[in-house]
Amino acid sequence: MSDWEDEYDEDGAAIPKSVTRSAPTESKLPINVYKTQNVSFGVRNGGGKYGQWRGEGGLRNTDPEDGPGFRTLGGGRSGFSPVTITVENASVGRIIGRGGAKIRELEEISGTRIKVNKGDYESEVVIFGSSPAQQKAKELIEDLVADYLTNRSGFHLIFISKSGSGSVWSAEELQAANVTPVRQVIDWNAIRENKDKYEELKWKDVAPMKKNFYTEAKSVSMLTTEEVSEWRKENNNIFVDDLKEEGEKRPIPNPCRTFLEAFELYPEIMENIERVGFVKPTPIQSQAWPVLLSGEDLIAIAQTGTGKTLAYLLPGFIHMDGQPVPRDDRGGPGMLVLTPTRELALQIEEECNKYRYKGYKSVCVYGGGDRRGQINVVKKGVDIVIATPGRLNDLQMNELINLHSITYLVLDEADRMLDMGFEPQILKILLDIRPDRLAVQSLHGDREQCDREEALKDFREGRVHILVATDLASRGLDVCDITHVFNYDFPRNIEEYVHRVGRTGRKKLRKTRLKNLMQISNLNLLSDCYFSQQDGTDQTSLLMYISYCSFVILTLLSLMLCISSKID
Repeated sequence: MSDWEDEYDEDGAAIPKSVTRSAPTESKLPINVYKTQNVSFGVRNGGGKYGQWRGEGGLRNTDPEDGPGFRTLGGGRSGFSPVTITVENASVGRIIGRGGAKIRELEEISGTRIKVNKGDYESEVVIFGSSPAQQKAKELIEDLVADYLTNRSGFHLIFISKSGSGSVWSAEELQAANVTPVRQVIDWNAIRENKDKYEELKWKDVAPMKKNFYTEAKSVSMLTTEEVSEWRKENNNIFVDDLKEEGEKRPIPNPCRTFLEAFELYPEIMENIERVGFVKPTPIQSQAWPVLLSGEDLIAIAQTGTGKTLAYLLPGFIHMDGQPVPRDDRGGPGMLVLTPTRELALQIEEECNKYRYKGYKSVCVYGGGDRRGQINVVKKGVDIVIATPGRLNDLQMNELINLHSITYLVLDEADRMLDMGFEPQILKILLDIRPDRLAVQSLHGDREQCDREEALKDFREGRVHILVATDLASRGLDVCDITHVFNYDFPRNIEEYVHRVGRTGRKKLRKTRLKNLMQISNLNLLSDCYFSQQDGTDQTSLLMYISYCSFVILTLLSLMLCISSKID
């Protein structure tokens, strides 16, 4: 067994072990010192009632009743109270040194006796000796640890005095430390009033941007209004409108019926289209391309598989290539595509790689992937970022990506992102994107748009009394006599709940309707909690069927009560 290992008796107590040493000068301190402090040389090696400790020359026993084994340097017996310094364990090695060399040096220089009591997280450095010697040792240790902290931040030094004064700090310092600083109150009203001013200051030095790259082909400009209407009707009955609420409506560009009508001036785009073998554009592409190339924001609603990705991707290539700021001077990506899922993000990235244009580089940023690898690609420089809101917001908040350079923004399946509760992340992302960017929103539609419009029209005019819809109906649907909103699935967050509530409570109906809504919502929430505790597929399915039937019955009963109250 080596000199650094412990031996134990049958009761688990450490057995003192003699160590061969070269005639050390030793003397005993008063017994009460050890009983009150229970400290030792060097680093604790563990074991026994009091354990053994590793110090100068080997192991020393910490039990004062086991006899000699301690020494006092330059002071002999001392009547002064010891001073204890508490330091983090990371700093202990700096004080002890290799083989205890540093702590011996500190003892010899200061004329004190220094012991280290190591704990789980912090260690006590106990200094024995006269008051001037203790002060000198304390200053030496303080300088030693402070020098270590300058090279490695994150550790702190705490001084605790065991003397009668109670603290090594003055009364003024202690009083100042106990004073709680006054919290500064944020004036939110002033911030809201000056919102435009702050935004103007934020973007005052933004680089210039160009939006309009469209030159209408002669064959497109010659189309009459009747021909355009007939074409839109024959191609999925396309419905177009200008959503500008004030002022005169802007004219909607005529559709480009062929690829050449849209991209005749961009031969590289045409080469890509011919390479993949496309014959003619889809209806959504024909109508979206002239709008986006003209520099107008667009909201497009179409079913899956109708070519929405290519509808915004090709104009995005042209938009980035035509910016007045050189590509190498932008300091970040030029196009951002936000998607609700990683699967869709990867699919869009594949499309970007298929239609290579001017060597533009793209990166797919999504949760669950290699975060470090995604960060490395972003830092190397990319032109197009395809991302899910959560992961992009993570990189944004950690200042790992620059969004100020974005001039072309796409929200693909924006409705689904809102349904999934990504609104807070999207709003944070938009704060760092210039407000004059070109924006494209693609909405995923399982139904034809004409069917949606017809359903809403029937509901507003009273021909239909019950409307079943997703969260899309929770925003912008203003029907004054809606009296009940039933949440079959409880909303993901309180903001979405408020929007659903907002469909009721119009004019003077607020109090009664909110109460009814809260009763039904609480009932559904309890049902969801009950289902989550069930075991077995058959039982769960039965309970879900019962819940659905109960929901329908409650809905019909509430509707009957509402109709009867109107008749009365």
